[in-house]
Amino acid sequence: MIKNLYDHFAVLYSALLASDPHLVAEHALRQEEEVYKKSTKFTYRNAVINAISNLKRRPKPDFISHPSVGTIDEVTAREESQKQLSSLRLTRQDLQHLTMPLDVMRNWGYIVDIPEGEGGSEPSRTGHTMKCERCSQPYMVKAPDRAEECDYHWGRQFTKVMEGSDKVRLYTCCLRPVADGGGCVRGPHVFYENDPTALHLRHAFSPTLPNDNGTVLDVVAMDCEMVYTTGGFRCARVSVIDGTGVEVFDELVRMDPGVDVVDYNTRFSGITPENHSKAVLALSAIRKSLSMLIDASTIIIGHGLENDLKTLRMIHHQCVDTAILFPHKAGAPYRRSLKELAKEHMGKVIQAGGPTEGHSSIEDSVATLDLVRWYVLHKPKPKPAQSKVPSADKVVIKAGRPLFD
Repeated sequence: MIKNLYDHFAVLYSALLASDPHLVAEHALRQEEEVYKKSTKFTYRNAVINAISNLKRRPKPDFISHPSVGTIDEVTAREESQKQLSSLRLTRQDLQHLTMPLDVMRNWGYIVDIPEGEGGSEPSRTGHTMKCERCSQPYMVKAPDRAEECDYHWGRQFTKVMEGSDKVRLYTCCLRPVADGGGCVRGPHVFYENDPTALHLRHAFSPTLPNDNGTVLDVVAMDCEMVYTTGGFRCARVSVIDGTGVEVFDELVRMDPGVDVVDYNTRFSGITPENHSKAVLALSAIRKSLSMLIDASTIIIGHGLENDLKTLRMIHHQCVDTAILFPHKAGAPYRRSLKELAKEHMGKVIQAGGPTEGHSSIEDSVATLDLVRWYVLHKPKPKPAQSKVPSADKVVIKAGRPLFD
């Protein structure tokens, strides 16, 4: 009977065999052991037949953490875990210990204070020379119909170990060696600014404020999609869900006067000229609408959240960032992608749209919320520290300051 189990696992896992040739044998043995422990000599055969029927009904997985991978008990346990995940409503009490101190936020690139200078006094850089984010060459910022183009790689660089243990740097987009130079696609020059003062000049930063209107939420998950403009990397869509995963805000953002979109960044943003033409609210109006849902006490969940807050020009101090909550094994400044984390911890495939569809900010918001739900369910909450008040004879005054022995 175990041979039958092996054969059906082999069919089910056909797309996984190249990456893990031992998976079929391991799971067939574990499945047979599950059946054996629950059966008698009279029920064993039917139990194996039922297990095979279960395998036949499953969709074929194409990655190792797919929900279809595992024995019957393992798959059932994951399904129950997902139900538990989806039913968990996150509250401020659940998350307060996960919010970042200001010094940690600064270290990860968050802007926690309003920059100096007159906010919004120079919304566009048209006519100025900037460094292209794609090809690293200087260029003059021009209106979209006059924009110059360059060759570039849209993917990231990564290191691959070749035969003979040689290491080579490749691009994820085309797998071409970095040393070859050039690019694999062509598009307009674009620029990206990270300096707080420069960002403040394009559009003023402002803090979230206390609000007692009764519509403010304790917890939200948020994601933004961005486009390249004559005023840099700007917000084009904002999506917000509440602590239960319900969508509460999803709006396209109209560019400020004098700012034109140069590249809709559709491969990543999902924004197209057609759908962005329907944008009604400018960023200032978007921020005003968000203030009805988010105040200074709201805990915002996001992935690489500092980028979303920068593009919203929002100063906010109550943040949970899944890019920091689930650290990269190499440490800072490296981060794991939301796509990788969702697949590893929840078996979810996100951002699967092709180059014409891009990401969905609603989908990404739900993924970050679910990751934090998973963290709350699986990681123990630290016990509150017991404050001990020392007796008077244990206090030593040194240089005008009390120190404890």
